[in-house]
Amino acid sequence: MSLWWSFILTAFGAAGIFLTYRSYTAYLGPAIGISIQLVWVAYAVASKQWWFIVSALLYGGSHLYGIRKRRRERSEL
Repeated sequence: MSLWWSFILTAFGAAGIFLTYRSYTAYLGPAIGISIQLVWVAYAVASKQWWFIVSALLYGGSHLYGIRKRRRERSEL
């Protein structure tokens, strides 16, 4: 498997994080972040680098937490 996949996935993940912190009301950043974590899991399985699955679960979980927090804050307004 090409090393470029790792670079591309990292770039998309960083874009998701950037968009998450750029706008606290939009869901685009967390959606990209969660989506890219699914691709990281596929990459981990294809390359047999199993610890990437743990990383993807942690990052995905943090994005889900962010979405839940945003929804809670919106409902309080």
